[in-house]
This record gives sequence, C-alpha cells and structure tokens, in this order.
Amino acid sequence: MAAKPKMASGASDALRNVGAVALLGVLCGCATMTPDECRQADWYTVGYEDGVQGEELSILSLHRETCAKAGIVPDRALYEAGRDEGIRVYCEPGHGYRLGRAGQRYAGVCPADMEYEFLAAHGEGMAIFNLELDVQEVESAIAYVDNAMADAEHELDESRRTLDENEDLTSELRRHLRDEIEELSREIGRMEAERDRLMVELGVRRERLREHLDGPRY
Repeated sequence: MAAKPKMASGASDALRNVGAVALLGVLCGCATMTPDECRQADWYTVGYEDGVQGEELSILSLHRETCAKAGIVPDRALYEAGRDEGIRVYCEPGHGYRLGRAGQRYAGVCPADMEYEFLAAHGEGMAIFNLELDVQEVESAIAYVDNAMADAEHELDESRRTLDENEDLTSELRRHLRDEIEELSREIGRMEAERDRLMVELGVRRERLREHLDGPRY
C-alpha cells in the first residue's frame, strides 16, 4: 500500500513551484506598467512598491522597456532610493517568516545587515511549510487506505451474502467464492496493519510540526 500518494506529491510540487511561475512572468517581458502609469509615475514610489514586493533590481529594465513606448524614461536614482527603502520592509524577519510559511523562496535581495535574521526567520517558516506538507501527505495516505478498506469490506460482504443466500450454487462457484473471501480477508488485514503504521507515522510528523510551531515567533 503506497504511503505517499501521488496527489500529495503533486500538491507539494505545485506549492514549491510558485516562485518559479512568478519568475517566468517577469522573464517573459510582459508589461509592468501602463503608458498612463508611466506618464504619472513617482519613481521613488514605484521603486518603494517594487522593493516591498521583493522585486529584483532587474525589473527596472522592464519598466524602462514599457515606458519607452510612452516616451518616458524612468528616473533610476529615485527608483533605486525608493526600492532600497522598500526592500528593508520586505526583509523584516516577520515578513521572511510569513514567506516561508507560504512556501515562497527567497530571491537573495536583502541587504547584508538584514539578511542573516531574514534567512533565519524564512528558514523556520519554510521548515513549518514542509512539515505541514509531510503531515498532509500521511493524512492523504490514510484516507486512501480507508477508502480501499471500505471497498474491500463491501466486496467481502457481497461475497459472503452470495455464498449464504444461494443454495443452488455449483460446487465450483462455492469454492471460488470461499477463495475470494479468504483473499479479501487477508487483504483487509494487510490494510489494517498499514493503517496502523501510518497512524504511528502521522503522530511522529505531527509532533515534529508541533515542536516547530512552539518555537521562535517572528
């Protein structure tokens, strides 16, 4: 019986690819601002807002490309000053922790004087995110086993009823039903043992998660 259903693995992969999808949106060259926004832009504020979002400085090239169509050239000095201030908001430890809890990766944008604490908080948040996935993985496996057991028990009941309620069955069919009942009973026993093992594993993983949830707060 599989302890790690594909559904859980797929959910994990999807969550961990969020950062990659976001990066693809930046790399595709999509417009970052409308022409009207370019004409009305306060470049310090644009930089600040990008910094708060943790955008890399390379996004300014996309702003420049977009705004060129409106005949506007971004003020790099103002933009960088605003972004530097915004990045310091983004790099607060509490924000790093929340990013980790959401499974979002760090793009290496924090200044040196803030990066250590940010990484510590982000790492703790990411650890909890991964532990929650671990718990969900086992919970999904238990649900899978429960469904399989329910199906097998229903089939077992049907086979027993057929054997008990039909006196005109041939000896060959009776032998077949008895063999089927024995095999279903053995299979249910194996699934019960697997479920017991998974319940122990679930307890272990929940305890690991609890230890982290009781750890440092950011």
